[in-house]
Amino acid sequence: MASWRTGSLSAGNRPPCGGRPSGGLARGLCRLGAVFRDLSDGLCLLPFRGLALPCAFFRHFFRARGLMAVAPRRLWPFALLLLACALPARAGEDLAPETAGLDSRETFRTGTRFFDEAQVTGGVYFYRRDRRRYDKDKGRYEVNLNHASLQANADFSSGFAGDALGFDFGVFGSHDVFNKGAVDHEMGFEPWGDPWHPDWSRRATDDGVSVYKAALKAKAGPAWAKAGYFQPTGPGVLGVNWSIMPGTYRGFNVGADVGGLSVAAAWADEYKSPWFLHMNRFRKNDGETRVPWLWSAGARYAFGGGLTLEAGYGESKGHLRNAHFKAARRVERKSDVLSFGYHLYLMDDSDDSGGPNDNFNGLASLHYLFGRYERKPWLFRLEGTYVRAPLSGPESQGQFAYRLTDKNGSSAGALDVWWDARSDWNAHNEKAVFAGVRRELDDLLPVPGFAAGAGAAFGCDGQGYGAAERLKEWAFTFDLDYVRPEGPLKGAFVKLHYTEYRNGTDQPSWTVYRNVFQSERDLKLFIGIPFSL
Repeated sequence: MASWRTGSLSAGNRPPCGGRPSGGLARGLCRLGAVFRDLSDGLCLLPFRGLALPCAFFRHFFRARGLMAVAPRRLWPFALLLLACALPARAGEDLAPETAGLDSRETFRTGTRFFDEAQVTGGVYFYRRDRRRYDKDKGRYEVNLNHASLQANADFSSGFAGDALGFDFGVFGSHDVFNKGAVDHEMGFEPWGDPWHPDWSRRATDDGVSVYKAALKAKAGPAWAKAGYFQPTGPGVLGVNWSIMPGTYRGFNVGADVGGLSVAAAWADEYKSPWFLHMNRFRKNDGETRVPWLWSAGARYAFGGGLTLEAGYGESKGHLRNAHFKAARRVERKSDVLSFGYHLYLMDDSDDSGGPNDNFNGLASLHYLFGRYERKPWLFRLEGTYVRAPLSGPESQGQFAYRLTDKNGSSAGALDVWWDARSDWNAHNEKAVFAGVRRELDDLLPVPGFAAGAGAAFGCDGQGYGAAERLKEWAFTFDLDYVRPEGPLKGAFVKLHYTEYRNGTDQPSWTVYRNVFQSERDLKLFIGIPFSL
């Protein structure tokens, strides 16, 4: 691990890795260290009292949580993989002088667009999380998540043979460097096979490699299609869960783009969130009743003047019906950009039994208003939601989770609300508001690529079944990011995010309010190094 130190950032005081190290491995280490060196130096130079971070913080963070005590033999395979991904970033640097600077792909032309226009991309990622949740019975915060995880992915995207047919393939692997908390975190593979049957006696996530994309693709004029294991594109109600990688459907996706009009449809009979190794058939909330398939369709039109309208509808057979309407306007004036809009999301079920598959007592809805104003280097956000998810009994959802199956990780929907403030802010009858600000720091620091942000969310009036007490919750978030803007490691990033979340009720987690937990303190560190060939 690179040391975190103070010092001048001037070029004269930063030797380029001792001149030019000999050997590709040494140069790879030099490049990798450059990202961490820039981050540490920039943090130490932050001029704001409110944003100042001690340089020893990260060293303490790793040591105190056990990462630096991990046996080196468990880390060296991932270090080698990371270096292997970083080394190709500067094509031609190890070539003889007469061939230096040539793109190696130029010398291996096959004459077919399938290979000659193909791209290989991917990345290596480190994720560290420490989340503490308040225990009402013990009167203190207890460890909920405490892990360090590594992921790596590689994607192959072909060109179109005959300007018509191609193939996309993607794979990723995950490994917990250590885990001293719950095993159901999003960055590892959960040690049970599906979202409906967790085994809480398990004490470790599964290591493994999972294919998350393997799809034939085709195009003809304005029309396009893909079939296999895919992520849906185009307008519609389907979305995917995300960790670092996306979730995956098995089925097909078709669409067309003509002028400002885009239409799309999708059908699927299996899904896998990125924290499961293998695909699963769809089921209802009871975990036993099969849902044979689901489908989605949608249309979007982009008018002149920055106005965009979208409508989508979808069903899971014999279970849920989802629909949405989205309207957004984008206005640009010189360097200023104003975006605002309104979304309406609707859900209904086909079960009125009052049992676990009876999600709502009638139509459920989520109303979303948003406004964003960008004037470099500032970005301001003001957003609000209002939820109706009426309950018919104690087993009703009591929340608005926009997807065509019930359990988290069993499918996902095209919901655009995201505040990264822990709660989903989606309890029945809840009204919530979020305000955030973000500032790029390029004009304040001698190293470009830094940004800082803060946000606050507040929700009230949420209802749970049989409870007179109304839900009240609030949260504060803080961000510090670094993205390398140029050079061999362009796009490499380090992101730090902290959330202070408070639940204003005395209800235990996941009880009266089905999708609400007790107060939390959540710290996340995310490091990534992308590559492309």
